Amino acid sequence: MRGPASKANDKAMTALSGHGFRQIRGTKMNKKTLTILGVGHAVTDISQSAVPMMLTFLQPVLALSHLQVGVVVLALNLFSSVIQPAFGLFSDRRRMAWLIPAGCLLAGLGMALVGFSPGYIFLLAAVMVCGLGVAAYHPEGSKFARLASGSRRASGMAMYTVGGNIGFALGPGLATFFYEAAGLRGTAGFLALNGLMAALLWIYLSEIAPAVPKNSPAGPVNPARGKAGDAAGMSGVALVFPVVLLILVIVMRTWVHFGIVTFLPQYFVNYLHHSNAYAASVVTLFLLCGALGSTVGGPAADRWGLKNIMIVSTSLVIPLLYLFPHVSGIWTLIVVALTGFVLISTFAVTVVFGQELLPNNIGLISGLTLGFAIGMGGVGTTFLGWLADRWGLPVVFKVMVLFPVLGLLLIAFLPGTGALARRKRALSGGE
Repeated sequence: MRGPASKANDKAMTALSGHGFRQIRGTKMNKKTLTILGVGHAVTDISQSAVPMMLTFLQPVLALSHLQVGVVVLALNLFSSVIQPAFGLFSDRRRMAWLIPAGCLLAGLGMALVGFSPGYIFLLAAVMVCGLGVAAYHPEGSKFARLASGSRRASGMAMYTVGGNIGFALGPGLATFFYEAAGLRGTAGFLALNGLMAALLWIYLSEIAPAVPKNSPAGPVNPARGKAGDAAGMSGVALVFPVVLLILVIVMRTWVHFGIVTFLPQYFVNYLHHSNAYAASVVTLFLLCGALGSTVGGPAADRWGLKNIMIVSTSLVIPLLYLFPHVSGIWTLIVVALTGFVLISTFAVTVVFGQELLPNNIGLISGLTLGFAIGMGGVGTTFLGWLADRWGLPVVFKVMVLFPVLGLLLIAFLPGTGALARRKRALSGGE
């Protein structure tokens, strides 16, 4: 017999159908919602990725030391990534769709204020505002993306996350464009861009959010469902261990990702003797191919399994990283492009894997996989920077091969498709 909660959920689904959400529990995804969320994701992350480029222009104006620049980047990283789980945990308890447009707007506001900074303290406050906006957008955006994905969760999440990948690739170029057009105060363009996007998100989400069922991934958690795991006899270790493994897998991938973005330009300029512009274009190639890979990895995971795609992707990264220091000419570009495609193809896959591990805490796990784990990339780049100072840049790319090897070993201990489904049923009370 179906209880009152189930009947109420059906009524909510009926209400949602009038807003284009007929396929919430079906096999088809809502591409309109995913597209809007993905574009918002891109605009939000453009602001974040533009900060380092703007610091290049601000450093001589404010007479900043390299240490001060490093602290600014650290502050941005802490506020944009590490605190994301806190937003996720909060949004798991309350319906907070307003965080999506508010986060987009705050990210643009903070980036706009960067160019108007009269001093160092103001600059720090500006990047913190930008970081808070980024942190607010991601967990709630991920929850709505999951809701709109239907049963093709990896494909839908790929549509959402590819926006962030594209945003990261475009941010430095847009910052340069605004600077060349209007100087430091050209950053006001980010507020205009993000303001328009936030308005669009507010209008669209205000139509659909009131009809989202309370027990859906985009609504607050039903405490009764969280007890299902206890009833199934799942211990704390069994609950947490796979989550920790997944976070470590993402950290290993992020160390490679951030390591390439950070040290590839220096390698091309100092060792291959190319121009700064050429080196920047190679990084853009890496990031854009990564965005393309993300759109392929999601559908592939829906077809062949989340864990299987993670194994294939990580296995392919190992020989590509090994080849990089040993090739030259056009082959270097090919290896860089393939590495970006393969490495970042699991970006959406790992987010969905986390959501399957903790189906009753979508906001929290989204904050962990999109925020905290990726934010730990700074630890890897610090270690690689120490290696570069001591033994040179070529050694960095040789040591980097070890990260996907460790990642592959960790993936082996993650639950497969069957075990993941059984775990989800236990935690969801058999639903």
